[in-house]
Formats: sequence, structure tokens, C-alpha cells
Amino acid sequence: MMNYFELFGLPIGFQVDTTKLRQAYMELQRTSHPDKFTQSSANEQETALEKSAIANKAFTLLNNKELLLPYVLEVMGYMESDEKYALSPDFLMEMMDLNEAWMDAETDTDKHTVTEQVKTIQNAIYTPVKAILEGNSINITKEAMLQVKEYYYKKKYLDRILADFR
Repeated sequence: MMNYFELFGLPIGFQVDTTKLRQAYMELQRTSHPDKFTQSSANEQETALEKSAIANKAFTLLNNKELLLPYVLEVMGYMESDEKYALSPDFLMEMMDLNEAWMDAETDTDKHTVTEQVKTIQNAIYTPVKAILEGNSINITKEAMLQVKEYYYKKKYLDRILADFR
């Protein structure tokens, strides 16, 4: 099955050249948009509609940093959709402590302190993978990809905690 990078003729990576993406998307829509097939057979119209829907979905995903990271991990074979990933007990214990601190926070200042602790952890887990995620290399080692995967799941957990704090 063709991945979205192949659909637009782009290299697989955590950074997408949005100019090239937009150009490829527009060209694909120019040639296969359903409006071009109004006089065609029902089968051709359906095919055009499917191609257009896939192009729209792919364009949206590749333009979204939050969706791009897990998609690259999936395409590269380092993650499966709906994977049950086990975070380390130490990390989970730290998260439990933060949740308890949030529940015990009595003032806005206390809550702000806990929120800042979460943000500090977010920055700390991003630093080791920053060069990988912000670089243009598509030749990333297995060890680096696994590090990005770990980062993704921790970030997802921390994002959920911050959302719960609101």
C-alpha cells in the first residue's frame, strides 16, 4: 500500500517541505478531482472521489505535526496503530506524583507550579530528540527511531495530563 509521502513524491521524514507538499497536492487534485469526471462513468467518478478523499486526508495529515510523528513511526515500521506501549514504571510513578500534587494544589500558584513541572518534563524529553525531529535526514538509526517512539508516548501522556489539569 502506498504511503502518503509516496503519494506526493516526498521523502519520509519528520519535516515536510510544505511548499512541495502543496504543489504536489494541487497537481494531484488538478488531475483527479471529481469535478473533472462529471461526464464519466459512475465507476470513474467513484474512483476520482476516492483519490480526492485520500489526497485530502494525506494533505491534512502531513501538514499536522501532531499526526505526522506517529505516522512516520508507523510508515517506518516502528509503531503499529493502536499499539499498547508500556512506559517505564519510573515515568509512570513520576506522573502519579504530579497528579497527586495537582489534586493537593489549593491555590492557583500551587496549580501553576505543578503545570510548570509538567512543562519542564516536556522540554527535558524533547531535548534528546530535537535534532532528529527538526532535521531533514531520512536515514535515522533504529536506536534514534526507538528514542523518538519513547518520546512520542511520553509526550502524549504529558499532553493528556495537562488537558486534565484544565
